[in-house]
Amino acid sequence: MDNSTARIQRRLIQVGGVMLLLLAFLAIFAILFFQFRAATLQSITAASDSFGDYVDSVMDRTNTNIHTSAMQMFYTSSIRTLRTSDDLTWSERTIGHRDLGNFASSSNFIDHVMVYNQDLDTVFTSESSYGSARSGDFHDQQVVEILLHPEHHPYLVPFKRQDGGATFYSFLFYEDNSSGFSSMLLDINASWYEDQLLGTLSRDRHIIVDQAGEPIIPGDIAMDLPPWPVFEAAFAASPGSGYVLPDRSPFLSSCWVYHQLGRAGWYYLEAFQLEVTAPGLVRVQRAVFVMFALLCVVLLLLFAYLLVYIIPTFLHISRALTTVELEGKDSAEKFDELLSSHRAYATSRKLQELQAGSFPSDTQPPIVMVCAPEPSKKLSDLLLAHPDAMVADHELGPAFVLPACTNKGRNNLLPAIREAAAGGPVYVSLPCYSGQQLVEAFSALEELARLAFVYPTQSVFCQELLAECNQTSGFSAETVAAMEAALKKGQLQVAQAQWLLLLDQVGRDRYNDLSFAIHYLDKMLSGLQIKYGLEPTPPIDASLGSLLELQQAVDQRLRRITDAVAASQRQMADSLCGAVWGRIYELYHDADCCSQMIAEQLDMSPSYLNRQFRSSTGMSINDAIQHVRIDKACKLLRQSDDPVEQVAKQAGYQNIKYFFVLFKKYTGKTPSQFRSELPAGKETQPVS
Repeated sequence: MDNSTARIQRRLIQVGGVMLLLLAFLAIFAILFFQFRAATLQSITAASDSFGDYVDSVMDRTNTNIHTSAMQMFYTSSIRTLRTSDDLTWSERTIGHRDLGNFASSSNFIDHVMVYNQDLDTVFTSESSYGSARSGDFHDQQVVEILLHPEHHPYLVPFKRQDGGATFYSFLFYEDNSSGFSSMLLDINASWYEDQLLGTLSRDRHIIVDQAGEPIIPGDIAMDLPPWPVFEAAFAASPGSGYVLPDRSPFLSSCWVYHQLGRAGWYYLEAFQLEVTAPGLVRVQRAVFVMFALLCVVLLLLFAYLLVYIIPTFLHISRALTTVELEGKDSAEKFDELLSSHRAYATSRKLQELQAGSFPSDTQPPIVMVCAPEPSKKLSDLLLAHPDAMVADHELGPAFVLPACTNKGRNNLLPAIREAAAGGPVYVSLPCYSGQQLVEAFSALEELARLAFVYPTQSVFCQELLAECNQTSGFSAETVAAMEAALKKGQLQVAQAQWLLLLDQVGRDRYNDLSFAIHYLDKMLSGLQIKYGLEPTPPIDASLGSLLELQQAVDQRLRRITDAVAASQRQMADSLCGAVWGRIYELYHDADCCSQMIAEQLDMSPSYLNRQFRSSTGMSINDAIQHVRIDKACKLLRQSDDPVEQVAKQAGYQNIKYFFVLFKKYTGKTPSQFRSELPAGKETQPVS
């Protein structure tokens, strides 16, 4: 080979080396960039989940206060009379107006209350500046349209409306039963409602918009939002919550996190700024670029080292190869052949023979296998120090083969392995004297690797561990049944305790038995999710591999199910309360009317019915009956001259003395005093 050819070859090698280094630079930069982008997106996703939890809790707390006040107001005796009676007296109107005004004035968030009586076609209002009037004459026809046609607005879901210069968030409550149709509209103070929803969040980074992207809260602040079609596309892909990137720029510095506010159809938006909400990521970004710069320096030094030492040596070897017999091969092929590791091939073949159950001729039994997916240098040095030890690649990681290692030698080596494991995991077989034991040992190592996640604090797994798992499975279907019963009752802590008991029962099972137990539990939980209308979640089997992930997956599903059960129980309690009130108004004139009679008519347990009614109204069923009877007696005393004894019987009292005691207790007066203090000149009317 002449000098010119040699120079060309050297130049080509140098150019090829430079290209490889440039490609390495680009690859490293791409890896670091995408790692940082992935971390940023994970942070945004976590912020979105946390933001959604916060918004749901604020919305639930705020609407619960409003719903509770609405229920209490709607079913108050005087207001019930105001909205359902077809023949209101002056006194009933006055008391109803007074109670409406009291509810509005005593609340720190209710501005106005309007009640519609279909029989009288009249709207009653708590406003002091306007009086009640028939629907056609009422001062606010927008309110009339809402009260007369409640089907145009969702039940007890907020909607924003304007009344002159004032802004309200209105909630519609209505009832249509045998006593007739009636409705009630609550105007909630806009400042209070916005303060409740926005809380302590900064108003320059948070906004609530409607489905068209128009600002609702706060309505007087204009924010630089991305085009609304971008949000709509994100809502279609992730309806409940998620995030919207402002543009397609590869560098993420900000985005919009959103969460839908239940049935209102509004969206809660948060401007997510990395420097404000995730300063750690910004520091990570800086650290990445510093590391990249240092890596560039190191690579440049390495490149200089290659030019000065490695490449000249390689060229020298290449020139030397051209002077020897190559047997028809070029210098590159000959060089590759010289660099190939015969020892690596030999150890790989030996490991394959061991897996097949045969001892290589130069390997002395008994043999102990040690597999370590990520062995530390200390562990590798320790194992390779064993006489005739070898290492080969295995599915579980590097496999160290220790020939002539008896049980005594293995036991002496285990403490040192535990010390050098550095967190593990490390899998150690028993000494193998036969081919069958070899096959069993490799199978045991694979089983230990599958079970390792059940023992998160253990670093060294010996084959003896499987002896504890060879007995009958500890799985008990009764434990899963007890967990299901607790979930149906909404008892989260009891269900969690049963889950821990089940995990303890199967903690020493083989992997297949443990998988069966988790699949059995998953099937039960999935059935409950379907029963309570929850969206399906990924199978729990996917979490087998990390005990922490498994526990988190099960705990999350337990919480979702108990939350759904609690919501179902609240809905049933509200419906049950309405049914009880209806029975009371039907049966109060019957002297035998009591909680027992109402429970029998509703085919329910009296104690359970009383408990549910008290939790919703704050009073027992018998107390509610007495309230209705005394209210009816007051009405009879006002509207008729019937003797007090007859009034008592019409109100459902056979025992006159008992009636006097209760009347005095509830009104502070005797029936005669109550009648005598009525305004003079009132006209008595027959009472139906």
